[in-house]
Amino acid sequence: MQKERVFKKRYILIPVLFVLIWVGWIFYFMTFPVGQDLFKKTKVNNLVNLYITQTSAGAATSFSYHYFLYDANKDDADFMDHVERETPFMITDDGTANTTVKDGQLYLRVRGNIYSYTNAGYPIRINLDASPY
Repeated sequence: MQKERVFKKRYILIPVLFVLIWVGWIFYFMTFPVGQDLFKKTKVNNLVNLYITQTSAGAATSFSYHYFLYDANKDDADFMDHVERETPFMITDDGTANTTVKDGQLYLRVRGNIYSYTNAGYPIRINLDASPY
């Protein structure tokens, strides 16, 4: 009786295999790429352009719109190549937000949810008029 095993390999191997599959599944979806398409471009001044990208994380999520200020001397393809490294100054779900440029200032009128907004460190003044619907 002393030579008998208490644990068999298959009783340990199968749960370890399931845990590894579960961790791989979570890691895959945490690094899932978010698709961004150029939605609109507006020239603000000689220094920056306003780029708006339409972002989709899959079929179960609605679109969100990311607003970027990017160097006016660079083209659209260069912006799209570097969009993953850029930080948007505003993220909203309003696809019909109105953007107007007057006297070197950017006026945004958003009717919907704003998930993120930063108005610091940009070479232009950003004026935001927002309300929830």
